[in-house]
Amino acid sequence: MLGIPTHLAPRVNAWSTVRAFHAAAIGSLAAAVVALLLVRIAVPSVHVVGAMLAVVPMLGMIGVHTQSGTRRTAIAFLLVGGVCCWWFARVVGAAVDTPWVTSYLVSLVVVPLVLVGGTGTEAKRVVLWSLLGFAVGRVATSIATVQVGGVGHPLVLAWATLAFVVGLVIASERSAVRSARIQPELLRAAREEHAAAYRAGIEAEAAAILHDTVLNHLNAIAVAPAGPMDEHLARTMDADVAMLTGRSWLVDGVGPDALGTTGQSSAADEATAVFGRMIDDQQALGLTVRVTGDPSSLGRLHPRAVTAVVRAVGQCLANVRKHAGTDSAEVSVFDDGVGCTVMVVDDGRGFDEESTGTDRMGLRNSVRERVGRVGGDVQIWSSPGSGTSVMMTVPYVALAGPVRSGIHDDDGTLS
Repeated sequence: MLGIPTHLAPRVNAWSTVRAFHAAAIGSLAAAVVALLLVRIAVPSVHVVGAMLAVVPMLGMIGVHTQSGTRRTAIAFLLVGGVCCWWFARVVGAAVDTPWVTSYLVSLVVVPLVLVGGTGTEAKRVVLWSLLGFAVGRVATSIATVQVGGVGHPLVLAWATLAFVVGLVIASERSAVRSARIQPELLRAAREEHAAAYRAGIEAEAAAILHDTVLNHLNAIAVAPAGPMDEHLARTMDADVAMLTGRSWLVDGVGPDALGTTGQSSAADEATAVFGRMIDDQQALGLTVRVTGDPSSLGRLHPRAVTAVVRAVGQCLANVRKHAGTDSAEVSVFDDGVGCTVMVVDDGRGFDEESTGTDRMGLRNSVRERVGRVGGDVQIWSSPGSGTSVMMTVPYVALAGPVRSGIHDDDGTLS
C-alpha cells in the first residue's frame, strides 16, 4: 500500500484530526464531571449539580455536530457551548474558593469549544474555528466571573489545547505537502515493479511454451522414420507455429479459439474439451493414455489455471514419450472440494530429479513454475527403475491478480 492518494491526503488527514478532536472533547467534559464529583466528595457543602447539568447540552450538541458536520450545527454548538460555559463558570465560581481548582474546572468546559467548533476538513478552517471557539469560551467565562465578583481565571489548559491544535494542524499540513512530493516517486517505482513482474511472467511462459512446442517437435522429427512427415505431426506443428507467431498463447484461458470450435455450453465442457484435445494429440504421437477420474472438475478452475494445468500435463506426457522408455501413461483427475488434483503416472524407467541437469527445463519451467504461477503446487515421486508420478494441485479460488499469473489482467487484456 502506498497510502492515501496525493490529492486526497490533506482532506483525509484533516478529517481524521477533526474526528479525534471530537472524541477528545467528549473526554474533556467527562473529566469535568468526574472532577466535580471529586470536589463534592472532598467538600460535601459544595453544590455542583448545576455545573454538572450545564455539561449535558454540550454533550448533546457534540453528538449533533459530529453527525451533521455543517456550518449551522457548528454555529449552534458555539452558541450552546458559550451559554453552558457561562452557566458552568457561574456555578463553579460561586461554589469553589480555590482559584487553581476553579481555573482547571472552567478550562475543561472551554476545551470542547476549541476542539469541536470547526466545520469542514481544510486545515485553515480547523484553526479558525478553534480560535473562534476559544474566544467564545473566554468571553463567556469572563462574563460569569464578573457576575459572581471573582477574579479572572488564566484557563491554562484551554490555552495549551489551542496551541496543540494549531501545532498539530500545521504539522499535518507540512506532512501532506511532503507526501505530495514523495508519493509520485513511490507510485512510479510501484508501476515499474509491476511491469517487471508482468515481463518476468511473460518471459517465463514464453520459455515454457517454446520448450513445449519447438523442442518437442524437433525431438519428434529426430525420432521419426525416414520418409514423409506424419500428417498429424505436421498439422500440430502448423498450429503451434501459428500460435507462436500470433498472440493466442497469451489468451487468458479456454474459449472458442483454444478449442478450435464454436464454443461449448459451460466452463466444464470447455475445460474437458481442451483437456481431451491435448490427450488426443499425445495419443496421435504414439503414447497410450488412460484417463480416469472426472476431467470436468477442471472447469471449476480459473481459466488461466485450466490453461496452465493442461499445458503442464501435456509436458508430463511428452516427457513420458521421450524419456520414460514406455508407451503408456495414466492421467487421473480428482476433485476434493477445495481444489483440482491431476496425477500423471507411468511405469517407465524413472529418474532422480536431483541429478537432473539445470539445462533441463521441462519439469522446472513447463510444470513446476507454470503451475506455481496460478497458485498451484507440484509434487514428483520418482526413482530409477520405479516409474514416475507427478501430482499437480490447484485451488479453486480465483487468482489474486495479474501479478500472480504474470500475463494478464482479470479481464484478459495484456498489461
